Amino acid sequence: MGSLSYLRQLIQTHPLIDNHAHNLLSQSAARDYAKYPFEQIISEAQGIALENAPSTLSFHRAATQLATLYESSSSDWEQLRNARDQLVQRDYEGLVRKCLDGTHTLLLDDLLTDDDVEPFDWHDRFTASTTKRIVRIEALAARVLAQIVREGSVPPESSDVSSFQDLWESFSRDFSLLVSDAIADPAVVGFKSVICYRTGLDVQPTDDSDTKQLIQSFARTISQAAVSTPRVEDKPLNDWLVRQTLNLLKAAKVTQPNKPLQLHTGLGDNDINLLRSNPAHLQSLIAQYPEVDFVLLHSSYPYTREAGYLACVYPNVYLDLGEVFPMVSRDAQESILRESLEIVPTTRLLWSTDGHFFPETFWLANKQFRDALEKVFVDYVQNGDYTVEQACQAAVDILFHNSNRLYDLKEQLPSTALCVSGAQSLTPSSTDALETFIRSNPGVKYIWMQFIDYTATVRLRMFPILEFAKITRKQRRIGISVAVFWMLQDDEIAGGSTTGQFYMLPDLSTLSPNVGVNSKSATVQTWWKTEEGEPMEECPRTNLLRISNKLKDEFGIQATCGFEIEVVFLKPTTDPETGKEDWAPSTTNHSWSQMTRETRSYLPLIEECVEALASIGIYLEQFHAESAPGQFEFILPPNTPVAAVDTLIKARQVITYVVEQHGLRATLHPRPYPSAAGTASHGHVSITPPTKEESFLAGILHHYPSVLAFTLSGDSSYERVKAGIWAGSEWVAWGTQNREAPIRKISPGHWEIKSLDGLANMYLAMAAFLAAGYAGVKEDLPLTIKDCHYDAALLSEDERSALGITTKLPNTLAKSLEALNSNETLKALLGPKLVENYTIVKKAESKKLSAMDENVRRKWLVERY
Repeated sequence: MGSLSYLRQLIQTHPLIDNHAHNLLSQSAARDYAKYPFEQIISEAQGIALENAPSTLSFHRAATQLATLYESSSSDWEQLRNARDQLVQRDYEGLVRKCLDGTHTLLLDDLLTDDDVEPFDWHDRFTASTTKRIVRIEALAARVLAQIVREGSVPPESSDVSSFQDLWESFSRDFSLLVSDAIADPAVVGFKSVICYRTGLDVQPTDDSDTKQLIQSFARTISQAAVSTPRVEDKPLNDWLVRQTLNLLKAAKVTQPNKPLQLHTGLGDNDINLLRSNPAHLQSLIAQYPEVDFVLLHSSYPYTREAGYLACVYPNVYLDLGEVFPMVSRDAQESILRESLEIVPTTRLLWSTDGHFFPETFWLANKQFRDALEKVFVDYVQNGDYTVEQACQAAVDILFHNSNRLYDLKEQLPSTALCVSGAQSLTPSSTDALETFIRSNPGVKYIWMQFIDYTATVRLRMFPILEFAKITRKQRRIGISVAVFWMLQDDEIAGGSTTGQFYMLPDLSTLSPNVGVNSKSATVQTWWKTEEGEPMEECPRTNLLRISNKLKDEFGIQATCGFEIEVVFLKPTTDPETGKEDWAPSTTNHSWSQMTRETRSYLPLIEECVEALASIGIYLEQFHAESAPGQFEFILPPNTPVAAVDTLIKARQVITYVVEQHGLRATLHPRPYPSAAGTASHGHVSITPPTKEESFLAGILHHYPSVLAFTLSGDSSYERVKAGIWAGSEWVAWGTQNREAPIRKISPGHWEIKSLDGLANMYLAMAAFLAAGYAGVKEDLPLTIKDCHYDAALLSEDERSALGITTKLPNTLAKSLEALNSNETLKALLGPKLVENYTIVKKAESKKLSAMDENVRRKWLVERY
């Protein structure tokens, strides 16, 4: 791939996340040049000073470029405005769509103004993903001030400060509530302060012990608000707004996704004090709040180097490269980029347009930024500072990955995006990713490299972090005996050979600290590679990735998965006669979605699990009591297939660790009590677009008996293949919102898999499920089984036949394995070697377990799953 032409093409076409912009004007306001001068698209000047803008270099360059946008033969400003007026009147949304081409996600500060602009979610129609909000804290404060003024009388400013005490307490409470509500709002991904405009960036980093000065500042502000439009512009109060927001963000990190604070820095209109806009003033504040991420907006121009220093030495500082495009000349833009790259890691640089009001501000900023980035990066490659691959990686980090990670957006690149080194999607470079992780997690001293074998046993090797760094730099390799292909849970080898090995390659996107366990460590999932470094057919993660990519590459189908974790909390017991330990239900007065006395006693433990997961970025969608004694359910967010399974594995580990700290066992055993409901691990699969959902579903149903060899992978799993226990019943069927069908349809292209539990290697289970759907699409299979609204086991044979329901689910593992081994389509898709080895392992495991007494077998499984 190492050609400059590829680098140029990638920079010019790669999807971008615009991490700071503002709402567009409505069509009716988009031509009101008296109120919104069009010249402001390239200048911060206002009033009379704006009349000089047409003589600037940036203006002439923009005019020439706009002529191509409007398909105008002239770059004369009046002719351009006339051409624009016609476009806006004829097809305003078409102009917006053209100007936002290539923008994957917009993060909008939508509190710049309430007048004449479209709402933030209106912008969704022009981007690949939904628009997110950045909340301006001074606007929230002004809103609270206005409400206080409307509701009651404000004492004269000359009054004693104590007269304002109650109003201050009301203001501080209501402001804090608004910020907290925004933190909890999933549409909000960050906050912004314009304190730079109001009182400058020399923010006092800590509160005064005496609040008198702060209340006096509030008194001056509220008194002014009583006679004019509320505006917070008094230093003690402005400083407090920033500190209070930071305190709330710091506290919320325990349970909420990361939400940074953006700060306007550097250039602005004549309302700004340029000397106090230097981000160097923020150093003490940044040091005071290491738990909160700061984004220094607008390249901090002309203080780019000062901002670069902060982003270099503080792991919670990022430098945004926006606004100077298209405000300054070409040379200045390239110079700002070079200054930004002098010492700042490329993993700490973000892109934004600061687009506002006019769609052309987005178009010009993106075009000029891509041009400058191309020029600078090509120069660095030609001078030997970058390889082409390094330049490509840096470019996509700046354009997409850094914002995606920082704002916890969880966006996925489209399959059409160009990639680095032939990868299907771009990921941050290994060295930078590890460095970023170490900076963010200084307490981590050891790394556990993990893989999941065919029995769904998590196996790992542990390394001091310096040794792990050598592995990521490919200075050493970690070989694992191929005997793992035939290994049972207790290390017995069921067949095959002990000669040969594969190599674990860490996937640094899965690096995650261990929580809930007394260890200074983190985990990372791995790929299996051959001696030559090629992917191995036998690797479960590789298999799932390969099938997902086949769907995407051949049919344009993006698969998404999500999981429900069901676990039963057991407490240890001792048989008084034999002295042997066993496990018993932790609760008995317990039922589905109820809050009994016993259930309430476990609330602190449940919430501890939820908070532990949130502390490492796993944010549950919901959690509740399930039906069996001591059974609880935790619902994980959706993601791409491999990432979703990675999250599932990590979440299970965290829950297990936390529960162990309280002397309990969290088991995934499919049915630890024969008299109670079983324990599943229901999976959700959706495909986008859903246009081929019928053939996809037809393939799943056609191959479902074979798929069960992976999804119900133990003999105990088939204790749930029964009617009347909400586990999917006994027949191959599907039904819209039918919880007694093995496949429940939830919405177009979205299904729940009921025949799935915690004994499965979930990478293989989802690979088999998606492979079956892929085969259906590939063969364009018709959907002959109709939507079933009932438990098929309770229907007559004629009623089932009328619905096309003719095949019973296998009720033993042996029958599922037999179906799998006679299924040439699935064997070819998943790999003949994998299916052969998996079958050997599962038959040997079944033989071992069937030789045990029932209670011994139950305890054996509880101890391991």
